Amino acid sequence: MPISLERARAAKESAKALLAALPGVVGVGITKVGEDYALKVNLREPLPAGVSAPERIGDVPVCVEVVGRITKRG
Repeated sequence: MPISLERARAAKESAKALLAALPGVVGVGITKVGEDYALKVNLREPLPAGVSAPERIGDVPVCVEVVGRITKRG
């Protein structure tokens, strides 16, 4: 069953606190993976040893990417 944008948005709302509790999280969003949607967790640096992000929130996949430090554009 395809993951719709609406299902990804619902998963994001319910998982914000869980994902934000991971060390180094600089953003939680939604991304497209093939025809489906997934949650995307942006990290400042790789997660420490022994710490991992969930692979799925409900039935919505979670993608993790190290993007570095995010700064406001002037």
